[in-house]
Amino acid sequence: MGHAVNHLRVGESCAFTAPIAFTQQDLTTVCLPHDDPLVIKLQIDSALVKRVLIDGGSSIDILFLSTFENMGLNRNALRPTCQPLFAFDSTKVSPLGIVTLKVCAAERCLDVDFIVIDCPSSFNVIMGRGWIHAIHGVASTLH
Repeated sequence: MGHAVNHLRVGESCAFTAPIAFTQQDLTTVCLPHDDPLVIKLQIDSALVKRVLIDGGSSIDILFLSTFENMGLNRNALRPTCQPLFAFDSTKVSPLGIVTLKVCAAERCLDVDFIVIDCPSSFNVIMGRGWIHAIHGVASTLH
C-alpha cells in the first residue's frame, strides 16, 4: 500500500547543506583581539569592487555614487525610487535611484537591486542581510 501525496513543492531544493564550522586555523591570518567590520572584495558587474561592507543589520544593498561613477555606469540606468533612507543620526538621505547589477561571490552570482546614494563613505558598497541570505552566506566578524 502506498501513501497519498497531499502537497508537492515545486521549485524548492530539497538538498541539504553541509554544516559550517570555523576553526582556529581560520584565524591564522587574523591579529587578535580585533573588532574590525567584515569588509571584502566582490565582482560587481564587470568590476572587482574593494571595500565592500557586509552589514547584517542593513535591510538594503547600497552602492555609493562615487563607486557607481568609477565603475563607468551611466545615470540613465537608474530607475526612480521614492524610498527614503535614514542615516545613523536620523537625517534623511534621498536615493538617486535603483540599479540592478550582477554580483558574484565564489560560485554564486545573483542580480542585486542597489539603492544608489550620494554621500561620503569609507566603503564603496554595503551588502545587507537579504543578499547574505540569498547566497546562503554566513558572516563571521571574528574570522
